[in-house]
Amino acid sequence: MAYLTAADLGIDVTHAEADGLFRWFLASLLFGRPIQQEVAAETWRVLIAHGLTTLDSFADYDREQLRALLDEGHYARFDYLMTDELHEVMATVKRQYGSVSALVKTSGSRKELSERLDALAGVGPKTVEIFLREVPDAVIGSR
Repeated sequence: MAYLTAADLGIDVTHAEADGLFRWFLASLLFGRPIQQEVAAETWRVLIAHGLTTLDSFADYDREQLRALLDEGHYARFDYLMTDELHEVMATVKRQYGSVSALVKTSGSRKELSERLDALAGVGPKTVEIFLREVPDAVIGSR
């Protein structure tokens, strides 16, 4: 089975730019659940279209508003669980690292980045695998 990639979503993660890494992180969170890729991709597009393009932007949406956006993307099976996890993981990354880009660029190795990601509530091994398969080694630790 072919997996959707960052490039399939129009995301460039090769230059350690904050926007690309954040967008792929968000997509990876959605793809990390047992849900159809197309549904996760459509939900990602809905979230981006509604301006959820930074860690801070998630704080502007309450639980019901974010759940409605997930439903708009047909991510209904996990809507409340994902709503809560998106809020928590975005706030945690902001508090601990400042940005997804900083999380990646200050990791000393792929292993350290994997451990940092796995330590985030709502991020499991599948999400880590999805995110890491698109992030080039040259970006990790490139602070």
